[in-house]
Amino acid sequence: MPISFACAASHAPGITAWADAAPSAQKERVYGAFDNLRARLDASGTETLVVLTSEHWANFFLDHMGAFCVGRAETYSGPIEPWLKIDKRELEGDPALATEIVETAYDHGIEPSFAYELQFDHGTMVPLSLIMPKMDRPVVPVLFNTLAKPQPSARRCLELGRLIGEIAKRSPRRIGLIATGGLSHDPGERNHGIIDSDFDHRFLSAMADADAETLAGYSRADFAAAGAGAFELLSWVALTGALGGAKGEVVAYEAVQPWATGVGLMTFPAAA
Repeated sequence: MPISFACAASHAPGITAWADAAPSAQKERVYGAFDNLRARLDASGTETLVVLTSEHWANFFLDHMGAFCVGRAETYSGPIEPWLKIDKRELEGDPALATEIVETAYDHGIEPSFAYELQFDHGTMVPLSLIMPKMDRPVVPVLFNTLAKPQPSARRCLELGRLIGEIAKRSPRRIGLIATGGLSHDPGERNHGIIDSDFDHRFLSAMADADAETLAGYSRADFAAAGAGAFELLSWVALTGALGGAKGEVVAYEAVQPWATGVGLMTFPAAA
């Protein structure tokens, strides 16, 4: 069955934790874009979601850090941050779909780690709280290492995304995809607060055009130049792989200084 829904959205904690710190016009445009994505998801008939997201030391540390981790739990809880202004919730998992992703990846030469226990932080819960506030669909989280060097290459993420897309398209269920993270930001680092809008617009343009080769060509140095948080865009690259050439639309882009992030949201109606 075709992929039923696809979107990409930034997950800056300020979106919920200090929402009113942003200029009101920017906040309204960002929240309006999230409303747009929520309406599209509700209209899509999506039964389960694969969430391509980031690991922020919430589950793993330097004793173990794989390139990718697929959640195989029956349930997940989050957020772990009590200051996010998001009520802590329990979400249903989809172990069967998660197992299919792991086994298919192994059969095709990609060996993600997997976990039967994971907690969700802002990287997953900020977008889900705004796109799926009822938390009424099961989810399969796929975590990307975005903090510990070396991060996976963009091309490797594209390959993993293609496998996930193939699984979704052959499923008898209606499966949706959400990629979270980015755009340019450097949280807690030397360039904290600096937003590279030129980088952001170039990246969004490549995503909208489904330009897989340009996206796969982004190097670790390219992402690092846009801030440590820009590595989160590896999940967006994977989404492009999953969508197999479906072009996207930018719903909103705002360089929100109080949130210290270039905030972007996209939808991919051609994939559904």
